[in-house]
Amino acid sequence: MKQFEYEILFFDVKKPKDYEQMRQALNDHGTDGWEVISADADDYGYTTFLKRELTSAPKAAVS
Repeated sequence: MKQFEYEILFFDVKKPKDYEQMRQALNDHGTDGWEVISADADDYGYTTFLKRELTSAPKAAVS
């Protein structure tokens, strides 16, 4: 069965140049195998949720 890991990124977007920084960060993550699965916009910026498939067994959870 496929297994995934997840990442959450927040982008504070107030000026047009902030979108370029957001785009660059998402492209960098995409190069590392991350895929955006959802994004949410609010008054403070954008929260993006990413996932990528694990290629090896996941690390054991620490309790």
